[in-house]
Amino acid sequence: MSKEVKELQKRWHVVMDTVHSNSHVVAFMNSRVGQYLDDHPFAALSLLVFIAASAIPIAFFLVFVVTTTVLACIGVIVMEGACQRKRLPMEAVLSQATFVTKMQKLLTRSE
Repeated sequence: MSKEVKELQKRWHVVMDTVHSNSHVVAFMNSRVGQYLDDHPFAALSLLVFIAASAIPIAFFLVFVVTTTVLACIGVIVMEGACQRKRLPMEAVLSQATFVTKMQKLLTRSE
């Protein structure tokens, strides 16, 4: 083996020893689930791939939720400011179906 491969193998063993000596890892591996996954490596790999693959859509969904919430809050703040500038209560704006036409009339009157 080449020197680089031996050095890489030595580093890998140091990392694995660090992981295996972690108290949380030891506690998990002593549990029933840890023992089962240790005895069934294909099930452990399948579980790992499933968790990794499902994390991406969940992350996209959470980004969508946060973005939608922020944009909705910004929209309410902007509409509240537009209504206060024209002296309309926000409740009246939200309750009327002809909001766009009334705002256009108000804007054309002020010009």
